[in-house]
Amino acid sequence: MKWLRFPRVLGVVVCLYLLAMAALFGFLSTQSLRFVHNATATQGTVVGLEVKRTAGSQRRPDLHSPNPPTAPKVTYVVAGKTYTYVAAHGRRRQPLAVGDHVTVLYDPSNPARARLRGEGRILVPLITSGFATAAVGVGVIVFLTRNSHPSQTQAPPSATAQHNG
Repeated sequence: MKWLRFPRVLGVVVCLYLLAMAALFGFLSTQSLRFVHNATATQGTVVGLEVKRTAGSQRRPDLHSPNPPTAPKVTYVVAGKTYTYVAAHGRRRQPLAVGDHVTVLYDPSNPARARLRGEGRILVPLITSGFATAAVGVGVIVFLTRNSHPSQTQAPPSATAQHNG
């Protein structure tokens, strides 16, 4: 029965997809770690809060909501030149307020390329490990169920007993 192969094939496809997503987020995590390792820290000041979607959301934030997600807009100075950075994603309960001082990490070769200290530190590795764990789980299930369907070539036990007796 060919339809019995479908769950196994689907499981393999899902496992490969999850491994690809884990590899993608692992690459992003490595890039983030490399940026943080090579970055220089400076102090910045929150000059505004911009309404932005939260991490992972594809929906536009509702501007009329009583508590829309906001991202800090920060200015910082490097070698006498002022730069502005806006966090990539908003938060519904933004802990920062206008006037707060924050640590900004910037690329010494391109000071306009920056991020706030701690930004993306937990979420990307967490997503990476989630995809990898799910891929292992699906792989184990596919492996354990690979022989769960009886083969068509074996005769039922009752038919074998009748021929021997």
